[in-house]
Amino acid sequence: MNTLPKPVVFDIHIFVNAVVGEDSQWPYLAQVPPASQNAAADCLSIAFDASDFSLFCSPHILENTARVLKRFGWSQPNITSYIEAIIDLVETSGGRIIDPPRAAFDVADFEDNLIIDLALACEAWLIVSDDTDLTSISPWNNRLPILRPREFVRRIIMLRRQSQF
Repeated sequence: MNTLPKPVVFDIHIFVNAVVGEDSQWPYLAQVPPASQNAAADCLSIAFDASDFSLFCSPHILENTARVLKRFGWSQPNITSYIEAIIDLVETSGGRIIDPPRAAFDVADFEDNLIIDLALACEAWLIVSDDTDLTSISPWNNRLPILRPREFVRRIIMLRRQSQF
């Protein structure tokens, strides 16, 4: 794409599924396109390109990603290494780690409100999530699209192809 990178937010599911989901090859990330069987890992690969969008994250997302990985049996050194990789990915993409002010209160799941808070604070182009509670309210307040990872990857590939012509 020939525009400035757009701010994007990935929810916790994306960071977790990228490393424990189907066909995960972490720490290897295949270049997209082509897409792999692990759409969450493809999302990280696209973020690593740092050309289409800037990834924003929050302490809440990092802490809960670590908490969930611990439940999956990950060791603390591996969790720490992965969280550091996420932070590097955010910075490489031109995004930031921010602790946003509370702004969204209308989603039933408290955690989902925190994801929306981050998206509002960074003026995100969209949220990428595998959480049905979040995707079911897309677009949130008729202004913030919430895409599943496979749809996000498909759209980015399509945008990249269009920009080549």
